[in-house]
Amino acid sequence: MRISELLHSKRAGIVHVLPSASVAAAVLLMQREHVGAVLVLDEEQRLLGVLSERDVVHGLASDPGSLLSRKAMDIARADNAFATRDDTVQSVMELMTVTRARHIPIVEFGRVTGVVSIGDIVKSRLAEKTQENTVLQELVRARFFAH
Repeated sequence: MRISELLHSKRAGIVHVLPSASVAAAVLLMQREHVGAVLVLDEEQRLLGVLSERDVVHGLASDPGSLLSRKAMDIARADNAFATRDDTVQSVMELMTVTRARHIPIVEFGRVTGVVSIGDIVKSRLAEKTQENTVLQELVRARFFAH
């Protein structure tokens, strides 16, 4: 399955902040949108970083007093892996494993067009395996009743 197929089942829009947004604003946005990360994008929708719950926790551990007033880009991960709509779910799953990233931006022509989370990947793989299992069970039944 390609990432483009997976993106069809997701809600439209990208949850993001500008690099000048505060960590507090980014955290409130994550809470309001029920997401585990926000993208940090410039005005042209180009990826600058990904700010995840993990980044916030690490930031709290190192700077608990002033973290929320700092800029989101200060603690966002800027060395982000990304994928394209033509990549396979399997390749993105491998990328997530290697980079230990739970959110992978989907980039086309230098601009972000979506985000895939580890939850999206698991849901996709589970559906794929369920479908495979159903087909195999039907084949077994067909052979059993054919004899």
